[in-house]
Amino acid sequence: MKSARSKRERKRHVQQELFRRGGKRKGSGRKPKGKRAGSKHDARPVVKPTHALHVVMRVVDAVGNLRRRSMYKAVRDASVVAAVRERFRIVHVSIQRTHIHMLAEAENKEALARGLQGFQISVARNINTMMGADKYRRRRGKVFEDRYYLEVIKNPRQARNALSYVLNNWRKHREDQAGLPST
Repeated sequence: MKSARSKRERKRHVQQELFRRGGKRKGSGRKPKGKRAGSKHDARPVVKPTHALHVVMRVVDAVGNLRRRSMYKAVRDASVVAAVRERFRIVHVSIQRTHIHMLAEAENKEALARGLQGFQISVARNINTMMGADKYRRRRGKVFEDRYYLEVIKNPRQARNALSYVLNNWRKHREDQAGLPST
């Protein structure tokens, strides 16, 4: 005669549950490098067509100061390329020394990802071409750091604060006291 315990499923040992193989484990995966150890790889927030988006993209140190005439032209040309996309719109761009602030609109998460991907690729190509030795030899390497930072703007107060922040960010970084940007 079998006992009641053998009829049921066997109880697993506690250590077997702690050390199971595969899956998401705390501390697994490649560790971020550099002085800014990357943005968190959390799930992106939900994006709806009615929401505005505040996006921040940081550039690597090798690129240098973005507040130069040639860098401004590279970013401006890339924003024109991004304007061709149907489901992604750039409303405003603010260029700082080490990062770019952008107010944008997208229909959904995929449209946002594709639009920003196209924008970043276009900016990187333009900046690498501009920083090359001549027009036939372009610089190689990363232009943007890890990931972009995204804040979804859901209400009018958030929209006012984000717009004010993006438009006045150059004052926060004391660009008004630094004089005219070098070319």
